[in-house]
Amino acid sequence: MAGRFIVFEGIDGAGKSTLINRVSEILGSEGVSTVVTAEPTDGPVGKLIRSGAVKCISQDAEALLFTADRACHTAEIIKWKDEGKTVLCDRYYASTMAYQSANFNGTESKKEWLKELNRPVIIEPDITILLDVDPEEGMRRVGARGARSKYEVAVYLERVRENYRQIAEEYGFRIIDASHSRDEVLKETMKIIGE
Repeated sequence: MAGRFIVFEGIDGAGKSTLINRVSEILGSEGVSTVVTAEPTDGPVGKLIRSGAVKCISQDAEALLFTADRACHTAEIIKWKDEGKTVLCDRYYASTMAYQSANFNGTESKKEWLKELNRPVIIEPDITILLDVDPEEGMRRVGARGARSKYEVAVYLERVRENYRQIAEEYGFRIIDASHSRDEVLKETMKIIGE
């Protein structure tokens, strides 16, 4: 029996990583085999992105890197699903659409171009959950964990958040208020997955 593919989206500091690990533990205790994964990946292109070695490039160029990483990642996701595993993914195509179409240092990618760029290399998740949080709260959480990435700027993240909300409406994502306690967010997440 094919497994499931569940994606968690949201701005930096929304709590995706913590939530995914807790969901994996609960599903594992119920006998569900899970794979926890994230984008950018630990593959060659993902490592290049994470390294920060590619500097001063446009949003379009960065979107191409993220999509190349995703093309490889999608093949792995399909394999895991075919093995009957439930794949829990921290970010997928919506993150590229939300981040790269938000103006950053004077550049942004067109949403329609990003959709078409990703169309050949993605599969649709069974569920996508958007953890929605105010950027100021997200930045407070990020600050508590240490160094920030170049994207972790509140005014930029406000544009990203608005993009995420538009994408969620268009694609039918489930939205959870991530400003609630971790336990409340987990409870609502498990209810959605249970449905």
